[in-house]
Amino acid sequence: MVAHYMDLGGPLMWPLLACSIALGAVLFERAWTIGIRGFGLGLVPAAMLGAHRRVLNFMIDIPPALGLLGTVQGVIECFTLLDGEVATEGLGQGLAVACITTVAGLIIAIVASVAMFFLDLADAALSEQIKQRGTAS
Repeated sequence: MVAHYMDLGGPLMWPLLACSIALGAVLFERAWTIGIRGFGLGLVPAAMLGAHRRVLNFMIDIPPALGLLGTVQGVIECFTLLDGEVATEGLGQGLAVACITTVAGLIIAIVASVAMFFLDLADAALSEQIKQRGTAS
């Protein structure tokens, strides 16, 4: 199923796939660092709490831009086909590129935005725990 969408979405789906894999890796690492080490064991240094911000900001900004680029590419393909004889298959493929890349980019950005929100909440809670341990000692 993924291969089908990768094929329909065109070449810009590859960087979008790379972004989604990188996002998954960051979310896994943050779940480990904040979830297990932070709340479970209390072993997270304060400097590690905000480590996700740069990557997640990148994931919020770049994939939608790649999706928009795919939209433009798909629309250009449609207009190119309209220049000659109208081929229904070609128009459908151009519109598929336009829609699929946009949706993929937006899904990645939405997941990154929601993750950023919840990770920031967890960071704030852990920072408060660290501060309370420091004053309790």
